[in-house]
Amino acid sequence: MKLSIIIVNFNGWHVLKTALGSLFAETHGIDFEVIVVDNASTDGSREALASSYPAVKVIANETNLGFAAANNIGIRIASGEYVLLLNPDTEVLNGALQKTVAFADDHPRAGVVGCRLLYPDRSLQRTAHSFVSISNLLWEATFLCHVFPRSRVFGDLDLLYFDHDRAMQVDWVMGAFFLIRRELIEKIGILDEQFYMYCEEVDFCFRTKNAGYEVWFAPVGEVLHFWGGMSATSRRVVLWTLGSQMLLIQKHFTGMKRALMILIKGLGVVVRIPLYAVVGAVTRNRVTRAKAGYWAFALSRLVTKRWTYKHDYVGPVVPWERV
Repeated sequence: MKLSIIIVNFNGWHVLKTALGSLFAETHGIDFEVIVVDNASTDGSREALASSYPAVKVIANETNLGFAAANNIGIRIASGEYVLLLNPDTEVLNGALQKTVAFADDHPRAGVVGCRLLYPDRSLQRTAHSFVSISNLLWEATFLCHVFPRSRVFGDLDLLYFDHDRAMQVDWVMGAFFLIRRELIEKIGILDEQFYMYCEEVDFCFRTKNAGYEVWFAPVGEVLHFWGGMSATSRRVVLWTLGSQMLLIQKHFTGMKRALMILIKGLGVVVRIPLYAVVGAVTRNRVTRAKAGYWAFALSRLVTKRWTYKHDYVGPVVPWERV
C-alpha cells in the first residue's frame, strides 16, 4: 500500500462527505486506503459512511478521545508507505495527494510534507511556520508581527513574508494535511496524546527534526480547507490552543528560556483582553468583544489549573473542559 489516509471525525458528516468524495475522485495512480476514526459522533456519520463509502475502514470510538489519540488509532492499523493525516473539512483538488507523495518520493529525507491549503474563496491559507522562540513569541504578544508582516524578523513565527509559491524546508506545517513517511513513524513513534487538540503536529515536527529528517512545504498540490480561521474562534478554541502551546514549551524547552517564553505568552494574553474589549466597543463588533471574554476565560483556567507536561504520563488524556 502506497498511502494510508486517516481522517478523524466528530459529528462532521456534512463536511466529511465532501472530503471523501474528492479523495476518491481525485486520487489516481497510487494504491491507497482510507481510515475514518469516529470520535463518538451522534449525527449519523457512521451509518452514512457504511451506506455511502463501504470501502472506507471505520473505527468507532465509544468516547471522544481527542484529535491526537484518534489519529494514533488509525496510524496503528495503517499499512501505507506514507500516512496522511487529513482533516474532514477539506476538499482535494487536482490530484493533490499523488503529487505530494511524488514530491516526498523525490526527497528521501522528507519526514513530513504539507501542501498548499486554500480557504473556500481560493485565497491562501498560511500553513508553513517556524518553531516558537523568545523573539517571535514577543513579536506575537505585542502584535509587531501584524504591524510588520513582511519583515523577516517580526514575521518569523508564521513566515508572513513567505509567498508559498515555492517548495521550502520549514519547521512545521499545519496538521490539516500532514503527510508522514512510515519510516519516520517507526523511528520516533506516533503523536503525543497529551496534546488533546492543537500543537500535536508541531510537537511531531520537533521530533522529526531532532531525528535528522526534514519538514517540507510543497505547493505541488492544493486542498481546500473549510476552516473558519479567526472567525471560528471560541472560548474552547482559545483555551485549547493556548494550553497546548504551554505544554509544547514545557516539553521542548528548559530553565530560564522556558520560564521567559511562558511569561511572554502570558503577556500576550493580558494584552489581548483589554485590547479586544476596547476595539470591540469602539467598532461595535460583537465577535471582537467576545474575544476579550474568551482570552479572559483562558487566562483564568491557566492560572487556576496546573497545565503541566508530564514526561512519564500514561493516558488516557482527560479533555480540558473537564480539568
